[in-house]
Amino acid sequence: MANKSENQHKNKQPKTMPPFHRRFNIRVGDKEAEQRFLNRVSNQVTKVFFSWAFDGAGEEGEELKYDILWEVAKSLGKTFAYLYDLNHYVGGDFYTCLHALEVVYQELSTDDQKKELDEIIKEIISLSETDLGVRWREGIFLPSGAKLLDEALVNEPLQWLSDPKYRNVLVPFQKGLSHFLEANKYPERLADTITDMYEALEALAKVVTGRPKRDLSGNAELFVKKLGLSDYYKKMLKDYISYANEFRHAVEEGKQRVPPLAQEVEAFIYTTGLFIRLAIERLTAE
Repeated sequence: MANKSENQHKNKQPKTMPPFHRRFNIRVGDKEAEQRFLNRVSNQVTKVFFSWAFDGAGEEGEELKYDILWEVAKSLGKTFAYLYDLNHYVGGDFYTCLHALEVVYQELSTDDQKKELDEIIKEIISLSETDLGVRWREGIFLPSGAKLLDEALVNEPLQWLSDPKYRNVLVPFQKGLSHFLEANKYPERLADTITDMYEALEALAKVVTGRPKRDLSGNAELFVKKLGLSDYYKKMLKDYISYANEFRHAVEEGKQRVPPLAQEVEAFIYTTGLFIRLAIERLTAE
């Protein structure tokens, strides 16, 4: 029977220590934090690739590794090289690494493997010495935004749209989120984000109205009516369409397009999420 001191030792909870860089007030810049993220991914993913390839999986595991790398190369538009590892395709670029990790996750063959990679990515993000501006959710990276809005207008719509019948909505919605994330480095992605989000809502309007051959402008009034919304939302959707068309259509000859502001594009994402939320709730209630 354990004595009193042994029981006290077992019940004593270890104190959680603040991270090293906080204890010693070590400042880490964004670029350095991104590089450390890349290094951690290189270490951890290489480790799990090795375990999948050789820990009881044999040739099948090795084949899985190279199948995944082939998909990574294809998605990134790079030439596949049989003997290279993930680092070769990432090339030391933070956003390319995020894209590659999404591909790896999608190509894994078992839920256990996906769970393992999911936990690794979350751990790596948690180890970051500064806010990387990204978060990981169900196989994709998302830009960090307003937490309450993200939950209600991004996370929940993503979950609802996972139903196969909404695939034509989910794909451009996810693509738009990825483009918005990449816009930190490539500002031209902001206009792409608007186009993607518009395409997502247009696809959902086709489902709600039952008119698959109409564009969003043609379905807007019936879409709002089907959702049981007031005229305020009709005007809101009209303005949404007008704003999107500024970036979706070709620029007139002799004019130069003014790029959208990042905060406006973020608001456009949330507006898309709002209409998706209203539509899914209505469809669910029917």
